[in-house]
Order: sequence, then structure tokens, then C-alpha cells
Amino acid sequence: MKTTFKYDYYYDYETIRKNCQYFVSNYPELAKMEVLYTTSKDRDIIALTLTNFNKGNELAKPAIYIDANTHAGEVCGSMVAMHTLDYLLTNYYEDAKIAKMLDEYTFYIIPRISVDGSEVYLKSAYRLRSVDRDYLKENVGIYQEDIDGDNCIRMMRVKNPLGKWKKDPTHELAMIHREPDDVEGEFYDVFIEGMMEGGPLDDLFEQKNRWGLDFNRNYPFGWFGEHRQKGSGPYPLSNPENKAVVDFVLAHPNIGVVLTHHTCGGVLLYPPGTKSEKLADKDDMKMFKEIGAMCTKEMDYPCINVFDNFNDDQEFYPSGAFDDWCYQEQGILAYTMELWDLRKRCGKSINWYDNSEETPSQKLEVFKAMVDYAIKENLDVLKPWTKVSHPQFKEVEIGGIASKFFYQNPPTKFLWQEVENGTRFTLRYALSLPKLTILNHEVIKLGEDTYKVDVEIANKGYLPTYISNEAKKLNKVEPIRVSILNCETFDENIKQIDGLSGYALTDSDYNYYSNINTSGHNMLKTKVSFIIKTKALDVKVLAFAQKAGKAEIVITLPR
Repeated sequence: MKTTFKYDYYYDYETIRKNCQYFVSNYPELAKMEVLYTTSKDRDIIALTLTNFNKGNELAKPAIYIDANTHAGEVCGSMVAMHTLDYLLTNYYEDAKIAKMLDEYTFYIIPRISVDGSEVYLKSAYRLRSVDRDYLKENVGIYQEDIDGDNCIRMMRVKNPLGKWKKDPTHELAMIHREPDDVEGEFYDVFIEGMMEGGPLDDLFEQKNRWGLDFNRNYPFGWFGEHRQKGSGPYPLSNPENKAVVDFVLAHPNIGVVLTHHTCGGVLLYPPGTKSEKLADKDDMKMFKEIGAMCTKEMDYPCINVFDNFNDDQEFYPSGAFDDWCYQEQGILAYTMELWDLRKRCGKSINWYDNSEETPSQKLEVFKAMVDYAIKENLDVLKPWTKVSHPQFKEVEIGGIASKFFYQNPPTKFLWQEVENGTRFTLRYALSLPKLTILNHEVIKLGEDTYKVDVEIANKGYLPTYISNEAKKLNKVEPIRVSILNCETFDENIKQIDGLSGYALTDSDYNYYSNINTSGHNMLKTKVSFIIKTKALDVKVLAFAQKAGKAEIVITLPR
């Protein structure tokens, strides 16, 4: 796929900012950039608007919203978002299909939400969830620190006659649990590589990550406090980053679909995440699945429901997530893309339809498979157990896998595959948006300068003009407004249509008796009539739907 920039390394904040500025400077008719929030460390959360501004206002076109790096370490998502905007702009003047997309649709892209946290992740050994702000910090226990100076946080094993672990005799890097009869031998505790704060050195345990805020638990739907949901913050939208995202979505009512990029797992998730899919709207779930099937074709990722197939705990489920706020509070179709599936590459794919927990022996086999894969692909991510002089514990051993660009994100040699496949699905997803059109018209002359004008308004897109039945339930649907200009009317000059279905909801199936069957179109089009008086030669009819864009036609009147 042709792009302006390369996608064989992970961009830091400054690279993202400069690349975005490049596109805005070189494609001013197609791209605009705004700052949603500036952090205390003087980094901007950037949003780009991509559309052909010479062919209509951005808000008058159906829109897809794309973001990435809700979580600091999930930097592969930023690369997909940047690749998507790069591909669209670089190819606009060479590819008629891309040109048509930017002429008729709007793309909103926030390439990195956690601008501070991702810098820490990319430029230090530390790992963190969303941002490097202390949150309910504990002052006792082992905290992460790069003891051996290799710019990576790995495992640290400490000899302890009471330890739960012992060496795996079949695998140099692996550790296995002591069995019930292991009363003699060499035993260990295994911790994150780090230092002990507070507490006695003969009672070691890990402390909670001091940077434990989780942006994807701070959105204002299904929010719970820290007693129930770790990292949720003191109240919904307490993080200014979260508030900036919500304010942006609300300020752009043309957004009909959302794609938020995360890692890892190689799976496309759709809401609800707070209740079973069986309790959600049947038509909405059908649309989620059919759009998700395109992701399976482009990325070989399954498309599954968050609550039923992704959540480990369906009683104390994760909550306050962005996709749930979009769908269950705004009626917008929203997917969470979990990029990069190391386990599949290792031959240990997850069965997302089996909610049973893996046994310790199964987890050990996955670990060994990952090590073997790293060796096979000649990836510089492994460190054998190495004795290190520790400032507090005297002698420890440090070793294991460098997980940042192996497990959590793809190694750079595979990055291009994720970004290209991600862009392919994104573009197909955008084309599922509703699209208002005027199919036909008829004019009947009733008398001198008096006419009856009939226009047939239709939705040629996959999704309904109201996006989802959930939006209807939430009263988040604006009617389609049809107006006629350059004349007087004998009734209203603006007519309203409640909504038009998309072809997603056309009743059709494969049937053994009639083979292939269409049984109904479910309000894909409707006729609107005006009685007008005018001396003009022609009139203009405009149709507008908040999430399906604008359609217009100039009608020459008979004389």
C-alpha cells in the first residue's frame, strides 16, 4: 500500500505531531488538525479531520471516528491510525475510490490519546496502563525498576526456601509450580524486576502499579469506583484526556461509527460489554457481526461480543469503557480492535468461545511456545536467567521475555502487516455508513406557476440513517429533513422523515425451496411531496440526515 511515511518502527509523540503537520500543510483542502487538550507536560492530543472541504462541510457528511492509544503501551494502534490517514491522503489524487471516499465521507482520527504515557512506554523501561500520574499509590512492595540496565523490565527471581516456584528441568527460561510433595529442593519467588519500597526484605511482594489509571474505565457509562473497578478514577471523565474525547464525539453529531485501536489478542470486539448479547437488540447485533465479518476477511480476526466472549468475569465485568459509552449511551456502532495475535503465530490460539480459565500447565505451554517462536524468528527479546547484584537483595537472577514489542505489540518486522490490514478493514468499515440519496423525481403542473413536486429519498448505505435501534431507544435520532428552495409552498417547505433503513435490514436469506430470496426492503426509500408556486425555471430539493449526509437535486420545471 502506497504511503508517504514508513511504518517499520514505532512513532514517538514528536514524530506523530510532525507527520500530522506535514499532511495538513501539504493537503490543506483535505486535512485539518486541532488540539483537543494539552497535558501538563506540554504534549497535545491531536485530532485530524479528513474530507474534501471543497465538496461540502465535514458535518454534512457521514463520518467514522478512529482513535488509538487509550492505553499507553498499545502503540501499534497509533501506527494503524497514522497509516490510515497517510494512505487516504497520499492516494487521494491517484485512486478514484479513495477520492470518492474523502469527497463523500468524513474521517476523524485521534492517533494517540495517551500522549504522556506512551512517551514513558517508548522511551524508558517502564510499563504502565494509561498515564504516568500517581494514582492511589502504595508505599510498600516491589515496584518496577530496570536493575540490570538493559532498558527492559523482565522477571526477577529470588531464592526463598518457602517460595512457590522451582526451575523447569525441561526449559531454561520457564518456572513451574512446586508440587505438593516438593518439600526438598531449590525454590524461588518470582517478581517483576524492581526495588522494594517499605516493608521488610524477607517478606517480598509486588505493589500495585503506581500509574494505575485506566482511561478505558473512566467513560460515563457503567462506571464504578475503585472498590469495584480498578483504575476507574474518582469519577467519570475525571481524566482530562477522557473528557477531551467525549467532548469531541459530542461536538461531531455526524459520527455514525467508531473504531478504537488497542492491543493485543487479534480480535475485534463489539458491545455491549455490560450485559449479554442475548439481551441486546437483535438487529444491531446482526449488523455488528456482518461488519465484523469484513475484519475476519481482511485481518483474519474473529469478531466477538465483549461481555459473552471476552470478559473473564461476567459478574464483576470491566466497565466504564469507550465502546459501551458510544453504543449504549449514544447509539453509535463502536468496535474495539485488539491488534496483534502472538499466540496464534505461536500455534496457541485463544478459543474466544470457551470461557474456561487455562490451567497452569496450559499457560506454561503457551510461555514455552512464545520462547520457541522468538528463537525461530530470530527476535532479540529473550534474556536467559542472569545473576545480578541487587542493591537490596544482594543476588538475584533476571531473565525472560521483553514483552513490549513481542507480546503486547508486534515486533517491527511484522508491524507493516498489522497497519496495512488494519487500514483495509477501516476503509471497508467506513463504507458501511448510511448515505442519503435522491433516486427519482416527478413534477406535475397544476396551474399557472403551480406544481406538485415528488421526490424519492433513499438510503443507499448499509447502516440505517439512525445507525442503530439502540439510538432510537435512547432518543438520539434526528429526523431526515427535506426542503425545497426557490419557491413558495402551500404547506411546509421542510418535510421530516423519521428515518430510513439501510440494506443491512433487508429481509433476505438462502432458502432450500426458493434458493435465494428477498422478502422485504424495510423502508429503504420514501416519497416526499411539495405543492409549490414559483416563476423560477427550476427549484432545488435538499435532503439532510445528521449521520447520513446531504443529498440535493436541481429540478427544471415544465413550462
